[in-house]
Amino acid sequence: MLRIAKLTDYAMLILSQMAKQPDVVLSTTCLADTLHLTPPTVSKVLKILSDSQLVNSVRGADGGYHLAKAANAITLADIILAMEGDFGMTECCETANLCGLDALCTLRENWQKINGMVKGLLDTLTIADMLQPLTLQGLHNGK
Repeated sequence: MLRIAKLTDYAMLILSQMAKQPDVVLSTTCLADTLHLTPPTVSKVLKILSDSQLVNSVRGADGGYHLAKAANAITLADIILAMEGDFGMTECCETANLCGLDALCTLRENWQKINGMVKGLLDTLTIADMLQPLTLQGLHNGK
């Protein structure tokens, strides 16, 4: 089964919550309470997102985090890259010659094309898009 990691899913939730209040600095505790996550988990995710320049931190008594750029400028691919590293549905999509069957595989090129299509779709979808229901028609049109 293809699936994103739990922390990546949490990152999407956190960024979506932040996108709902773009002008507000949100504390780790506030985000944890709102999303029913533990503060250490939220802190861990925010550290990764901060290192990837998707959120900015604000120090002080009223400190916390806010989006580093507009929600419509943060793609799902950006978030997956920040949380999980390079996008690859199979090992050969990430790095060549990792698999012992590399030289004999007849599926590699197809997997790479499929990987490119999935990444292409994730590059068009933003955190702002995730705030509303997606439609199949919208996905075919890039949203």
